[in-house]
Amino acid sequence: MDGPSLHLVQAFVAVVKHQSFAKAALDLDMTPSSVSRLIKALEQQIGVLLINRTTRAMSLTDAGQRYFSDCAAALEQLHHAQLRARNEQDLPTGTLKLSVSVSFGRNHVVPYLSAFLAAYPQLRLDLLMTDRYVDLVAEGVTVAIRIGNLQDSSLIARKLLSNRRILVASPAYLEIHGEPADIDELKRHECVVSTANHDGEVWRLFGPTGERSFRPRGRMRADNGDAVHQLAIDGQGIAFHSEVTMAASIRSGKLVQILPRWAGKETGVYCVCPSRPMGPAARALIDFLTSRWKDAVISGMVDHPAAEEV
Repeated sequence: MDGPSLHLVQAFVAVVKHQSFAKAALDLDMTPSSVSRLIKALEQQIGVLLINRTTRAMSLTDAGQRYFSDCAAALEQLHHAQLRARNEQDLPTGTLKLSVSVSFGRNHVVPYLSAFLAAYPQLRLDLLMTDRYVDLVAEGVTVAIRIGNLQDSSLIARKLLSNRRILVASPAYLEIHGEPADIDELKRHECVVSTANHDGEVWRLFGPTGERSFRPRGRMRADNGDAVHQLAIDGQGIAFHSEVTMAASIRSGKLVQILPRWAGKETGVYCVCPSRPMGPAARALIDFLTSRWKDAVISGMVDHPAAEEV
């Protein structure tokens, strides 16, 4: 036999909770007479008198008291089930493929991934760490973190941090070779050249007299940001590299910023997605990382996450 309709049970529970047909009617946005008809229909369907009614008062029968206890608990359980289903719909699930450069990924992404996965146990993460250009669509990447100017205008991007390239060298190198006083003096210095992209082989610097381009020369060339970073620390020459990557070494004294009035063009650290809107998994990861970066102050001048949304 089919049970009573849910709206009949809800009307009964409301009447008992309010101890009044009139107050229950206000709660249910109905008239008292409509509520009374629902209670009668419920009693007829289950074949039990639930409420004793007089012109002045109402009281539950013994059967009505037991029925109310069971129904109130069932409605509460149903409410929690609905909330849980709604919340789980928004939780990240499935596999998230993340692309990030080697140096930035190792220093500013990997240290937080265990905590991220613990916070989202239904999510799997596929991490692609490389300094080569990654075609997000062709390689099935959910979200990429990229540093510098964005070339592909078809991608959806959100700026996470401000960034620029800066000139750095180790104290040991400067002690031996001296610190350049101006851009022209860079020509006589050893430079660690990044071959990962064109920006590393032709240094475009902006300063007090405008823009200057400089083609660095040196005995060491590398196509990996971590290698450039370490070679600069080891005293192999001057490097022109991302500020967010070099910031920790500058703070620790392993590197010194030189010609601080000259730097690369203001760019940024971006999260990039192949399509709109950003899915819940990608959004959860980016929000998680930016909150950790803000707490860690990774560059000493970290912006709050930018307002533009993907």
